[in-house]
Amino acid sequence: MRVLFFINNVSKTRHFDSVIEMLVERGHTVVLAAARQRNRPLSLPKNLLLANHDFIARGLPGRIELTTCPVNRVDRWQNLAPAIRQARDYLRFFDERYAKAEKLERRSATNAPKGWLRFMKDHPWLSKRWRLVSSLLALVEHAIPSEKLFDLFLVYERPDIVLVTPLVDYGSYQTDYVKSAHRMGIPVVFAPFSWDNLTNRGLIRVTPDRVLVWNDIQKQETTDLHDVPAERVVVTGAPRFDEFFAMRPSGDRELFCRRVGLDPSRPYLLYLCSSEFVAPREVEFVSKWITYLREAKDPAVHGCGVLVRPHPAHLKQWKGIDLSSFSNVALWHEKETMNADQGLYDSLHYSSAVVGLNTSAMIEAGILDRPVLTLVLDEFAEGQQGTLHFHYLRAANGGLLHEATSLSEHAAQVSEVLEGRLSGEQRRRFVERFVRPRGWSEPVTPIMVGEIEKAAKLSKRPQRPALWHLAVRMCLRLGLRAYRLFA
Repeated sequence: MRVLFFINNVSKTRHFDSVIEMLVERGHTVVLAAARQRNRPLSLPKNLLLANHDFIARGLPGRIELTTCPVNRVDRWQNLAPAIRQARDYLRFFDERYAKAEKLERRSATNAPKGWLRFMKDHPWLSKRWRLVSSLLALVEHAIPSEKLFDLFLVYERPDIVLVTPLVDYGSYQTDYVKSAHRMGIPVVFAPFSWDNLTNRGLIRVTPDRVLVWNDIQKQETTDLHDVPAERVVVTGAPRFDEFFAMRPSGDRELFCRRVGLDPSRPYLLYLCSSEFVAPREVEFVSKWITYLREAKDPAVHGCGVLVRPHPAHLKQWKGIDLSSFSNVALWHEKETMNADQGLYDSLHYSSAVVGLNTSAMIEAGILDRPVLTLVLDEFAEGQQGTLHFHYLRAANGGLLHEATSLSEHAAQVSEVLEGRLSGEQRRRFVERFVRPRGWSEPVTPIMVGEIEKAAKLSKRPQRPALWHLAVRMCLRLGLRAYRLFA
């Protein structure tokens, strides 16, 4: 089987490395198709490159290949198609479920066509009829034909199945590859890149044959927010955590603490930083938080260690920051990877609890059964309550968070943690439901690989345009000509 896997850039493979490698182990060839990088050639990530060398040395028939793919239409629809998609992506945030998601709406507005934003502003009634407008734009999307250049790319690559991620970036060109796969009669599967992609970004504009999601929550997001039929959505779990489940500490606690600069005789809290979108000025907050702990009356809280781990994609704000004025506090400086990081595993394993605002590393904390504390404060409301995925972590929704709305309440929770008085039963239930819904001890990678192999066997004919598609295209072409003539 030849698998053509569309990714925006090669770094997007990191959540699917184990899936790619197992597909090759089973004799399939996986071709990674990514956008051309400016000023440098595409290359496989080091771990996949080493795996590929091993496959070749062992004489396996499968391979991991890498190719650049076209990302821009060159036909008469090259301007209209992305504009239609960006406009629909913007409209989705008028849904009442996004009533508190002002920051998400602002971010989508920066990616929407400027003329569309002006049109919405001049006609405020459209925001109340957003569903109708979005439905009309969806009809236009379905009427726009596949791009022949992309069709030819599929003909050249000869895939048995097409995979795609992340797909839901604003106005994503990957929609055209889903459309081309349908046009050529090739099964197409979408695997969301991360836990928040289905709620925080754009839409699934053309429905794939299968969508492989982490859990029942994502399945509901896919059907309710993206109008994908439930029978096309399969719950597999999250393969990106399989390697983390299998990891073990790299050494003992005393050596680890001395290495990072903490007192090994005292328990420590691990502060996991968030992305820039969630917390653009987190350094100030962390300093304020540590100061409050050091002024606590409880000697256990006052003297506990603190290890701060910056978010790997938000390191710039920590450049030059020195926390040495605080006793028994350390800032993680070692190189880290985005997932399955040994340093993160060790940091979590030896900690007494985790503190953070809104980050996926809280899930890793749950895997290692560490209490997860957060402060729900007005200054971070847009990055916490203003996102849908944060609510999945909340205890009231079956999540693993212990919330506080003030530093004093938080300090009391820290005291409980250090005394071992916070139960962990709900943490395990959440992790199993969220990332391993088919069972705690069941790795997800073979499940997802099996679903991909099953999808490749779907009986599918090339899709031909409906008659109404041709009528809509003619109206669109006439409309665009009139606009250019009188604009």
